[in-house]
Amino acid sequence: MEDMVLQRKIVRQTNWMKYRALFPHIDNMVYLNHAALAPMHNNSLRAIQQCYFERSSGDIEFWPAAPNAKSEFKGLVGQLINAAPENIAVTDSTSMGLNWLAQGLSWKPGDRIILNDFEFPSNVYPFLNLEQYGVKIDYVTHRDGRIDINDIAAKIRPETRLLSISFVEFLNGFRNDMKRIGELCRENDLIFCVDGIQGLGALHVDVQELGIDFFASGGQKWLMWPLGTAFMYFAPRIFDRVRPMAAGWLSVEDPWEFFDYELKFLPTADRFEPGMFNVAGVVGASASLKMFLEIGPRNIEKRILSTTDYLVERLLQHGYNIYTPLEPESRSGIVTFRHPKASALFEHLQAHHVHVSLRNGFIRVSPHFYNTEEDIDCLVHLVLHFDHA
Repeated sequence: MEDMVLQRKIVRQTNWMKYRALFPHIDNMVYLNHAALAPMHNNSLRAIQQCYFERSSGDIEFWPAAPNAKSEFKGLVGQLINAAPENIAVTDSTSMGLNWLAQGLSWKPGDRIILNDFEFPSNVYPFLNLEQYGVKIDYVTHRDGRIDINDIAAKIRPETRLLSISFVEFLNGFRNDMKRIGELCRENDLIFCVDGIQGLGALHVDVQELGIDFFASGGQKWLMWPLGTAFMYFAPRIFDRVRPMAAGWLSVEDPWEFFDYELKFLPTADRFEPGMFNVAGVVGASASLKMFLEIGPRNIEKRILSTTDYLVERLLQHGYNIYTPLEPESRSGIVTFRHPKASALFEHLQAHHVHVSLRNGFIRVSPHFYNTEEDIDCLVHLVLHFDHA
């Protein structure tokens, strides 16, 4: 308990109110639902407006502004996850990123992939789709919302080629031990694939330190990007093993040689970008990335964990049953708790402009760095009011 209080004291020293002021929605709601969809902030809105203004009244062809915007975006993502920009590709969603990997590898009948039975479908269906080629899926069974690394190890067979797992599990916020899983994959020569969408933006990530081979993440949740904006990272050790599942004029080395139909893919991750991308989305995402890097990913993580610590304290104080693992190493930005009338409670909170998620009969709360303890107090007050009405 003393550690939690000390951490909150340290985090308060940052001028969080400066950043909180960038979010227009705080005037009429308490938003604690970033694991579903984050609101956008004024920095991104202004950047997108300027992009569309230029596109409609200035440099209408918008070239080379578009590739320059993409280059800046990749550089910022690279800083965030500690990766070289040439190993990063723009895509439109986590799901599509995972499909690029699944369809880009060569498979033979009998190859096996390890998943688990606690995943969001985006990290399941791209690999289930490989069963048409004779690939087999082995599921690790979760232990009350936790994925045990010993259970993962027990599923490894000589035919196993890839393991895919979420950085943070969407329902209860369980943070998987990326370091140990990465080591396990290296020891067994498995491709280590990570769905990062429920962790990146809330928690610090270093893909090289963690030994991640492939990382896909949309940015509409914790990163506060426009919808339809995402990226994928290919580690150098697997880059040449993944062939583009689609090809377009921007995939090749000489895209402006229109009648030279030689399919020579680019030597960088740009080969996985067949055509024009969501320029405005990338511009808005870059504005958000600059803010995150200015604050510091580790500072954001401390702030979020401090706020969720406070939420956990308040819920436990009033006897609520928390489904989220409480061990510090397993925590993330998500706190999920049980309630016998979860659907009615969810509607009660919505009616009072406090936004959370209702997931599988649980109440899921996901505050971000700009949220305050007063926001948490408002939530808890409404929960208590509902129960005592």
